[in-house]
Amino acid sequence: MIRIGFVAFSPMANGLLTGAYGKHKHFDKQYDYRSAMPQFTKEGIDANQELLKMVSRIAEEKQATPAQISMAWMLCKKPYIVPIPGSRKPERIRENAGAADVKLSADEVAKIDSLLDQIPMSKVFVGSKIVKR
Repeated sequence: MIRIGFVAFSPMANGLLTGAYGKHKHFDKQYDYRSAMPQFTKEGIDANQELLKMVSRIAEEKQATPAQISMAWMLCKKPYIVPIPGSRKPERIRENAGAADVKLSADEVAKIDSLLDQIPMSKVFVGSKIVKR
């Protein structure tokens, strides 16, 4: 049997799911690739409001941060999925590690999955929502 893990790149959508960036955040075009990402345009921020509210609501219920909810959700999906957040600050590394303490039941994960299928979202860098045929 071959065992292959899956590394989930950018589990917080390049910081979008942290809730830290709004319409008035501008990224330096020379040094920050997020300046070219559709989820960080004014239109993208507007399109993602329902998603951000959902993540924030769950975070509040679980006494966690939105970033921890995003990571915890990925950790609960399959045992071979490993999210890799891009953290440069010690406090973010500690916050990310705290996602392992966030408990999501199978029903909660299924509810999040269902909501994600229904919530409108902007396009994201190098991809967009997967459409089942």
